[in-house]
Amino acid sequence: MTDTLQFKEFSSFVNISFWHELSNKKLDELKLSEEPLSLNAHYTFSPSQQLDPFLCLEFNAFLKNNNNNNNNNNNNNNNNNNNNNNNNNNNNNNNNNNNNNNNNNNNNNNNNNNNNNNNNKTIENTYVLPPRSYLSHGTLFNYNTVDDFKKSPKIKLFDEASKRIWNDIKNGNIDKDTSLLNRFILLTYADIKNHQFYYMFGIPALLPSQPIQLNEQPETINIESLKSFSNQILPQYFCLKQSSSSSSSSLSHSFELIGSIEEKGNEYFNECLNNNIIPLVGFCDPCSLPLNPGWPLRNFLIYLLVKYPKLKKLKVLCFRGNNNSSNNILLSLELSPLIQKSNNDDVDEWNGKSVGWEKDNNGKIAPRFVSLASTMDPLKLAEQSVDLNLKLMRWRVMPSLELEKIKSTSCLLLGSGTLGCNVARSLMSWGVRNITFVDSSKVSYSNPVRQSLFTFSDCLSSPKAKEKSIAAADALKKIFPAVNANAHVFSIPMPGHSVPPSEYQSIRNTIEHLENLIKQHDVIFLLTDSRESRWLPTMLSRAHNKLCINAALGFDSYLVIRHGIKNQCQNELNTSISSKLGYQGSDLGCYFCNDIIAPTDTLKDRTLDQMCTVTRPGLSMMASSIAVELLISTIHHPYGGRAKGETETDVYVQGSTPLGIIPHQLRGFISHYQTLPLFSNPYKHCTACSDFIINEYHSNGLDFIINVMNDSSHLTKICGIDDLKNNEINIDWDFNISDDEDI
Repeated sequence: MTDTLQFKEFSSFVNISFWHELSNKKLDELKLSEEPLSLNAHYTFSPSQQLDPFLCLEFNAFLKNNNNNNNNNNNNNNNNNNNNNNNNNNNNNNNNNNNNNNNNNNNNNNNNNNNNNNNNKTIENTYVLPPRSYLSHGTLFNYNTVDDFKKSPKIKLFDEASKRIWNDIKNGNIDKDTSLLNRFILLTYADIKNHQFYYMFGIPALLPSQPIQLNEQPETINIESLKSFSNQILPQYFCLKQSSSSSSSSLSHSFELIGSIEEKGNEYFNECLNNNIIPLVGFCDPCSLPLNPGWPLRNFLIYLLVKYPKLKKLKVLCFRGNNNSSNNILLSLELSPLIQKSNNDDVDEWNGKSVGWEKDNNGKIAPRFVSLASTMDPLKLAEQSVDLNLKLMRWRVMPSLELEKIKSTSCLLLGSGTLGCNVARSLMSWGVRNITFVDSSKVSYSNPVRQSLFTFSDCLSSPKAKEKSIAAADALKKIFPAVNANAHVFSIPMPGHSVPPSEYQSIRNTIEHLENLIKQHDVIFLLTDSRESRWLPTMLSRAHNKLCINAALGFDSYLVIRHGIKNQCQNELNTSISSKLGYQGSDLGCYFCNDIIAPTDTLKDRTLDQMCTVTRPGLSMMASSIAVELLISTIHHPYGGRAKGETETDVYVQGSTPLGIIPHQLRGFISHYQTLPLFSNPYKHCTACSDFIINEYHSNGLDFIINVMNDSSHLTKICGIDDLKNNEINIDWDFNISDDEDI
């Protein structure tokens, strides 16, 4: 029993830069001309079954197509397939030409310079395919009015494009360049005044007289079977041979590349047909569906039937890239009859029918519309460009990327120094638009070289240097004006830093201010330069159920840790989600959970080396980037900050999020270029996040914090550590533990 083979059509992906280029060309070159223009587009492998195969148009689509560039992939493949002689001949010819040029120009250096400049301009004005992409030839028909666009002879233009493919098949052009099988037309109306564009794509596929039949269900091919050529840059269409090897448990297949259709097709098919062997060919398939090949296969099959009329059966490998997740399939096809015979002779004839108009979201053939009006404002253009860069990640790589959720996340950065600057830059790169800085110090002359948001002029602000938090927020707005960057200048109250009664009210105001900021933000980053300054934000984040991410530096090591959240989230209470995951959320330890002493004053009587940041310069960028990536991964977990701490180090094991695993803490050692994912449970007697401390804060509020500031040992009494010591439980007390940033 046979089934009809169905193909997945292309969807157009038109980069915003193409429309800007069309606008410029309309204004500067085309003016009122409606003459057709040649275009170049490309397609590549689809990374997900959730994504359509895209035919991509970019800013360089109007550039002249270099004939050598058309067969770039073929040439690369031939280098790997015993065609070295041809390549050597080409190289020799090139070398001879270069030598001749050099000899002719030796007497005139100016001529040499002119020739070099001309060569550079030629390269710049030539269309270049992106890596592992394949060419599609197109024609643009741009109309001056919307009525002309509506009344355009769409059927005629589409039929002419189809006939052009057929003529290329009949006259042998495809034998030299199989990319001619992939043609498209683009009809547009460019409203330059309002920056609006209407367009329609037609991607012709010639129809056979009868549908193509599958002899059997498509077979999934493991990437291991293709390892002999999967890492090469392959031509669009190629010939293969298949070998089998049997083991005690199974029969395995391997595929070997013979060469491109242009180079080896005629010899290969004649040999197969003369020996009654079913030919095996492959093509680079932009589709990733498990049962359907992509659009480029359609015209290729027509070409084979015209070229080899005796061909009745065919096997086709749909090669979809060399990733482990690539869904490569093998098709077994029944080809007869595909082409009608003419009444007058035995020549194959096409029935004149073709399909391929792009449909809208409702499945109708209708024009599409895009407006660039908003992008004409530089700020809007910047916003859309930033968003587009991120959307490309979602469209081409990871459809489940939660860009809107990332964008709406508000981040509070406590500390605006080396870590704070780098964290802010990474957050902005991910599209986070709401960032608040807190710091009490000013920009010093040593800061700009390490702290990426500051410049020398920030040290000179009259009458004194600029506050770090203000300078950092201003710098973000200069880099990307659409960011909502705010700054607050105050010092975080710290355990062991006693205050006189006269300052109690001021301290209360500061604590309330900090608490309000923590309540107003979704994520708290602890990036300060002392251990005790992290205690109050840690405790408040725990008390208000906020995700807290801590980054700390040593000389050649770093620690990035996300603090635990005790209260369950809504998704944990959702039985469908929790049953799918198979586990409930987890509470995790905080920065202070490994301590058995209270944080105390480490800033008093410091020497010069203790007052400055003593760490390898690249370390802060590494720790900052990892802290932000940890946040992004956490956002993508259904449990958010309640996600369990994962320690899996095998890169081939699937993580709990599309981005991979979510560790609890990461300890990096640049001395050995090693990063370790670690996990620890919350310590029930922790001086920052234990129930004893949180309950005391809820009971006594600001008075409790002031008591801790005046005497940090108050913490060990409340959390029960003193009781453990007094009860003579065997604890190895080390009173020489350093309170600095080393880990």
